Amino acid sequence: MMKFKTFAIAASCIGLLAACSTPKHVPAELKAFEPGITVSIVWNRSLPSPNSYLVPGVNEDSVFVAGNRELARYSAYNADREWGATLEERITGGVGTDGYITAVGLENGNLVVVDGQGSPDWTSKLTSELAGPPVVAGGLVVVRTKDMRITAFEASTGDVQWNYQRSQPALTVDVPVGMIARDNLLIVGQPNGHVVILDLPSGRPVFEFPVAQAKGITEVERLIDVVGTPALSYDLLCAAAYQGAVTCVDTTNGQLKWSHPVDAVAGPAIDDDNVYVVDAAGKVHAYYRESGEPRWENAELTYRQLTAPVVVPGAVAVGDFEGYLHFLSPRTGDLIGRTRLSGPIVVPGQHFSDGAIFQTQKGEVAYVATR
Repeated sequence: MMKFKTFAIAASCIGLLAACSTPKHVPAELKAFEPGITVSIVWNRSLPSPNSYLVPGVNEDSVFVAGNRELARYSAYNADREWGATLEERITGGVGTDGYITAVGLENGNLVVVDGQGSPDWTSKLTSELAGPPVVAGGLVVVRTKDMRITAFEASTGDVQWNYQRSQPALTVDVPVGMIARDNLLIVGQPNGHVVILDLPSGRPVFEFPVAQAKGITEVERLIDVVGTPALSYDLLCAAAYQGAVTCVDTTNGQLKWSHPVDAVAGPAIDDDNVYVVDAAGKVHAYYRESGEPRWENAELTYRQLTAPVVVPGAVAVGDFEGYLHFLSPRTGDLIGRTRLSGPIVVPGQHFSDGAIFQTQKGEVAYVATR
């Protein structure tokens, strides 16, 4: 689910961006297939309905989840509840954690940080609501707000350490975005079709590369916002842009590895062989990791409002608007597994052990494994 966002005019739409100016598309009907893997729901738990894009936080053997005003930590292996907290406002951004410190954003624009036992530690008023989950790393809690400001707080005190903000285009894609922290670097997609890499301790820009170049005449035609969360695997960093491309660079030297046109609606995923991305029509694409050449395309799930892909053992998985999880073969793109959860799945699964942790819009949290 996406919408246009502008500070000058009201130009919003609900649903896939491709549907904003065209008649509503009919979601593809699900067809029978020959299963190639075993898909099992290891455990599931119910939280209040999130009513927003809340991504589970997974750290080692714990999963941190939120719904409405509830925030909880569970064992990722057996769903034993380790702690829970009820906050004063509805949670609309999160969950970010390093396993000890956990951060979420509230509907009133507050950032709330809780300690290792789930007790509120500190709160800070933000300039607007969160645009995606916080990052907790390097002794910092880093947030990105919907005004495109990135702010780093000292994790133990809440003191502001640095701010980073670029000028915002008049029209942007209002979609949840994620950041990655690795090796004292913070990787952030931008609404101008670029990815910027910041020095985590200082917030200083150290590198930037374009994912796509704007085309067309109108502001809508020239939208090329980086969507979702960039993907990082060993020496490969990839990001995808709406109406743009999926682009990968070599992290050892900053050189472009490859770029391929695709109208992306979510961030990519990477495994040892492929890079995966979902386009605006609901087609799932796989590109060879090294060359960027197309490997396969699956068009059996068109207009089912697919999530970003997540790599699980033996498959790549996407969720849809009816709560189905679809598992595709990494080699051929064929459907090889399917299961269903309790409601629409609008955020990507988070990889864990033999599968991934998924959360639905009805509040179900489930560990789904493939064997």
